[in-house]
Amino acid sequence: MTNSTNPIPNDNKIVALEAFEHVHNEQASRYLELAQTIDDQVRETEPGMLVHALTKSATNGTETVFRWLEVFENSSALEAHINNPHVITHIEKLNNGVLSNATELVIYAHWDEAMKTYWLKRLSGAKLSFAPMETGFFLERC
Repeated sequence: MTNSTNPIPNDNKIVALEAFEHVHNEQASRYLELAQTIDDQVRETEPGMLVHALTKSATNGTETVFRWLEVFENSSALEAHINNPHVITHIEKLNNGVLSNATELVIYAHWDEAMKTYWLKRLSGAKLSFAPMETGFFLERC
């Protein structure tokens, strides 16, 4: 996990993340344009991203909720995604009137409390939760 020479916790287990983005209905077309752009950029710049898929989760009179499913080779790949300049720019664009509410992040991982604490601090500006696993597994990637 963490140590004094490597502050970023890592293991070789796959990590999944769901990101629920609440979008003003009148911004949905703009959002989808931005989503296609970031999808292309992530595909080109993040070899540790195994799955990057967007779906529409819900719609009401004022907003549409889109759900990204992101599967990472390991926690280092998740860290690379968060540090990706394209992702940082994408988030800045979304926060400029496209989103109607804060993005909710749900992480699926087989992590101990120290690892969860690291990510809660690392992503302190986000609405972050960890999926309560009843059963399941995470494969290790070599």
